[in-house]
Amino acid sequence: MITLTLSLDSTVLHVVAADIVILFTYVLYLFQKKRKIEKSINSITEFITEYFQHTGAEVQVTCFKLEANKHFVTLIESKPLKRFRFSNILESNLISHIYKKTGNVVVKIYWRFPVQVQDEVIITEQQVSENPDDLYFVEMQAAAETGSAYKVSEATWDEFKNQKQ
Repeated sequence: MITLTLSLDSTVLHVVAADIVILFTYVLYLFQKKRKIEKSINSITEFITEYFQHTGAEVQVTCFKLEANKHFVTLIESKPLKRFRFSNILESNLISHIYKKTGNVVVKIYWRFPVQVQDEVIITEQQVSENPDDLYFVEMQAAAETGSAYKVSEATWDEFKNQKQ
């Protein structure tokens, strides 16, 4: 038979209580940090979605926090629109607006324009009439149909002058 005798000193009791309080405080800190990150991610995604709704473009936004620092990365998925052709210019303005409105730093915005292209893409007049503002694919199809391709050949100086005029 084994007998175990414990004696609790008031100093030992205080140390155990302090350890429990410190552990509880640390757990609360982790939960608060997680809530703050979720709140920041939600505010960034809501701001970007509203930003593009004012322009009439439908986008899907996903935001991630980088583990190494306090910065965020945003993924934007949209239909391929001609106005997003120079998205790098739009990106810098969007990053500064996000910082002004939410106080969060977005390091990089990645764009995705999913396109289902088949061998014979036919754009109907109905599709053109539905979205007359964005004729990106119509222009591409017209260029493909005309057969406008670069042709390189030798020419004399006189032929070159005549073609230029």
